[in-house]
Amino acid sequence: MTKWIIVVDDDTANLKMAGHILSKNNMRVTALKSGSSFLEYVNENGMPDLVLLDIKMPAMDGFETLGRLRQIENRKGLMKTPVIFLTADEDADTETRGFEVGVSDFIRKPFNPDVLLRRIDNIMSNSQEMHELKSEAMIDKLTGFLNKNAAAVELSKTCSEKNGCLMMIDLDSFKLVNDIYGHAMGDKVLTACADIIRKAVPEGSRFGRLGGDEFAVFAAGVSNERAVAEIAADINKEITRSAKELMGDDVSIPLGASVGGIFVPRYGNDYNSLIKLADKSLYIVKKNGKHGYGLYNDDHDGDQETSVIDLHALSEILGERSVQDVALQLDKDSFSPVYRYVIRYIIRHHINGCKVLFTLDPANGKRDADFYENVDGFGQRIRGTLRKSDIFMRNNKNQYFVFLTDIRADSVEKVINHLVNDWNSSISKELVITYETELIGDKTDLSKNKTNKIIVVDDDVLNLQIAGKILSSGGMRVTALKSADALFDYLARETELPDLILLDVKMPVMDGFEAIKKLHSLESEASRIPVVFLTADESEGAEREGLSLGAMDFIRKPFVPEVLLLRVNHLVELVKLQNRLHEEAEQKSHENKALLLQVVSALSAAIDTKDACAKGHSRRVAEYAGMIARRSGYPDAKVDDIYMTALLHDVGKIGIADGILNKPSTLTAEEYEQVKAHSVKGAEILRNIAVDPAFEKCAMYHHERYDGTGYPEGLKGGAIPEEARIIAVADAYDAMTSDRSYREHLSREKVISELKNGMGTQFDPKFAEIMLGIIEEDKDYKLRG
Repeated sequence: MTKWIIVVDDDTANLKMAGHILSKNNMRVTALKSGSSFLEYVNENGMPDLVLLDIKMPAMDGFETLGRLRQIENRKGLMKTPVIFLTADEDADTETRGFEVGVSDFIRKPFNPDVLLRRIDNIMSNSQEMHELKSEAMIDKLTGFLNKNAAAVELSKTCSEKNGCLMMIDLDSFKLVNDIYGHAMGDKVLTACADIIRKAVPEGSRFGRLGGDEFAVFAAGVSNERAVAEIAADINKEITRSAKELMGDDVSIPLGASVGGIFVPRYGNDYNSLIKLADKSLYIVKKNGKHGYGLYNDDHDGDQETSVIDLHALSEILGERSVQDVALQLDKDSFSPVYRYVIRYIIRHHINGCKVLFTLDPANGKRDADFYENVDGFGQRIRGTLRKSDIFMRNNKNQYFVFLTDIRADSVEKVINHLVNDWNSSISKELVITYETELIGDKTDLSKNKTNKIIVVDDDVLNLQIAGKILSSGGMRVTALKSADALFDYLARETELPDLILLDVKMPVMDGFEAIKKLHSLESEASRIPVVFLTADESEGAEREGLSLGAMDFIRKPFVPEVLLLRVNHLVELVKLQNRLHEEAEQKSHENKALLLQVVSALSAAIDTKDACAKGHSRRVAEYAGMIARRSGYPDAKVDDIYMTALLHDVGKIGIADGILNKPSTLTAEEYEQVKAHSVKGAEILRNIAVDPAFEKCAMYHHERYDGTGYPEGLKGGAIPEEARIIAVADAYDAMTSDRSYREHLSREKVISELKNGMGTQFDPKFAEIMLGIIEEDKDYKLRG
């Protein structure tokens, strides 16, 4: 995709030069001559991928333009656009101020084409990676809606800022789709329903998938029952139509949707409370016939059932499914027992916590309506800024008591300062905010130094001393090393890696460029440590080469203390953000994989129930296949994949008659051919799992023989997929060691003999040999069905 760059500069010559350089390198360029024209343009046409913004312009300079850009992005709910300042100014104060306001980088004028392109590429690569990771961590891939955690954050913000109707939407009878038509059809139905919901509500609405077939929707501007009724009717009408398109006109499943809604702000702005009330309305709709809507009103609070309800219904009423990713606000009565429980939990599990009491006073001394409105707003800011594991309450009209759970001592001030400074800078300076804190828990753990760790490598002792002093004054731990060799000795010796390496370019024996190449070639976590070059070299060639080798940035010597400290802090925070987004994406991937394993395991167990003698067969084959794969040297991820595919190797037996599978006597030739067909049937069933073709291949080829005499295609040797060769050994082992309708399990000695005889004919010798090793270790013959 072509990158879109906007260049803003009052000098026409600079605009032409930048436009020429960027256009020549296949970038789309928009040139604008003032900050005001830039802001008007992006407000109407959307945000570019990156902005090159001149600092010194008449009427509105770069700093003011950047500030107004951020206001537009915040108002529209957009991510921050990367901005690079253009300047001919060498003043360190300008650079310091730029990093303080969040600029991504500086580029000096006149432009050097290679440096300009390299810096733009670095900034956009980092921005794109963070955007993709954030999207992966926030978006539900199937529906395109926000996932549960992201929806909680976004809908909390929406409920506090806009008017509308917050809806809980639950698909009726959706489980039957999965049970009758399979999960692939279920996914198609969910995707279609998401599109239907999206089209049924007004533009500007927000959507989240809370899990399974349950959605949360903020219908912007919807404020009366008639509009809600129309939305519910449209959704149900379109779901019925779509169900027939997907599953046929004769579909008998009563698919539809139940909608529970609550008007905002009529019943408040707190999403956590509102979603529970919407869920209560939804429960009433589900209980009274489904396929309709219900709206919360105050009468619901008194409508208590006297009959006994089951656990699932009770969980729905309590809002178990609606845990939001914000701090938990409680009233005084509710706070007390929760507070006592958290204290006990902290003491029992030796973790840390911190109590914070915020006291708010009016800056003008007047405790009027405006003051208390600001106090309310500060409480909303506490709720949205802190984690969902933190709890707080309003102690009185001008105090909030906050309990920060599982927090390090050195993080407390950062959290508080972030909250207070963010409030003062973006919301209001009309409050005087004071606070007191008390740490609780394991004081030893709380005192651990978790500050940023920086390694400085320079052959000049004076430079090491200056850099160390500057960075240490900023609260960082600094390790000074005099050569690249000393750096690699340190990395090999120490277990705690640094957050950043500052590396001099010109050093004897091994210079900085050679050192970064060696660092990136290491087969360890150290290869991923970000590097910033230190240099007194003003040549463009040095900067171009360093950036091409993967350096994050260059810092000039002699050091300007404020610039050095700001640049290092900026880079470390950027790296930490990237790592955190990586972790969130990996966690989401792990959760998805665990869910898939549960579904596959349940399906394999259902398959085994068709064969009276095969109970647990698929699970055991998967376990044996995993053992063989692990001993073959496969990485853990590959072992997990083979385990998963082995669970479904016999899925084709769904299409084989029970009477044949459970026949106590020898099968006829015709019956045997029907049994053999299960491999092809299984492949046909699993062909739709396009993300992992191994499922289809293993079902298809696990009965192929190494000598080419197997079925269904008579593949030979290496032509048989490796996963299928592993499963063939595991499958045969379980067949021999399990009781069948026509015989009891074979003896350990007989199994060993059969495996040895089959090496090179039925089995791949490599994997059969590994299985024999496993049997040899199982002296008591416990590894069997």
